[in-house]
Amino acid sequence: MWKHSIKAGAGLLAVLGLMGQPAVSAEWPAKPITLVAPFTPGGTTDLMARAIAQQLQNELGQTVVVENKPGAGGTVGAAYVARSAPDGYTLLLANVGHAAAAALYKTLTYDFQTDLDSITSVAYVPNVLIVNKSLPVNTVAELVEYIRQRPGEVNYGSAGIGSTQHLSGELLKSSAKLDAEHVPYKGASPMMSDLIGGRLAFALDSAGSAAAQIAGGNVKALGVTTLKRASAFPDLPTLDEAGVPGYSMTTWYSLAAPKGLPPEVETKIYQAVVKAMKNPAMQKTLEGMAAEPGGTPPDEFKKFVVDESRRWVDLVSSSAIAKN
Repeated sequence: MWKHSIKAGAGLLAVLGLMGQPAVSAEWPAKPITLVAPFTPGGTTDLMARAIAQQLQNELGQTVVVENKPGAGGTVGAAYVARSAPDGYTLLLANVGHAAAAALYKTLTYDFQTDLDSITSVAYVPNVLIVNKSLPVNTVAELVEYIRQRPGEVNYGSAGIGSTQHLSGELLKSSAKLDAEHVPYKGASPMMSDLIGGRLAFALDSAGSAAAQIAGGNVKALGVTTLKRASAFPDLPTLDEAGVPGYSMTTWYSLAAPKGLPPEVETKIYQAVVKAMKNPAMQKTLEGMAAEPGGTPPDEFKKFVVDESRRWVDLVSSSAIAKN
């Protein structure tokens, strides 16, 4: 009698335990999916979100709606996704800034690594070191020397505190032992306007947004931030090649979900992204953004995110750029 009661109780607990888990149908997705873009409409992150959403919709046979939730360097949108059910119906288009957010924002209500599951990469975009066209430098080495001769006097711009341009600039200062002043803007467009106008000396902007200004001769491009030369700028050296040994910065975009995403759903999303990368329309979109395609296997990408987070925490701590 006692043994039967124990077995019955154990069975009931098992059922209750299953009831406590989110119900994920084998037919996932059975309803529309929301992809949160944590920045304003029209920017690179938003455009990337809409491009991959369309491809996911094609591959999964279900509507994928992009919802913009901007604020605090992308952390408002990330926090929203972290609080959502881990059923695969709410996803985040994350980027490199989310890996640095823990060091930049001390009052975050979520942890990028423990509250979200990184699934796979969507794209990798190099930044380009660009200078005002009137600046008397034409190489990375000349810019480094120019700044060293004017400690604390040379300004560089970014799209804001914690933006990829800001992280790139601080990494350059740290790697080359430079003393340059950071000027944050509310977006890449006003920053570019001031660079062209001569109120800034240099910037490290996304290849996609800088390409038109480079092609138009409005700014001079000196190098790319990735360890390998960028296919969009094959003649530009990497900063590593050009005299800043070991310099490496890539603006990456990825898909993330609330922690606890069922493995079978993660696999379906990953496989859909891999197929999307082979779609001519997606390839054309990425080419227009000077981006390399993603589709990194989940296990490999999770390790990459851990390494990236550690790297940016170390940089932010050493450069004293953390926010409250």
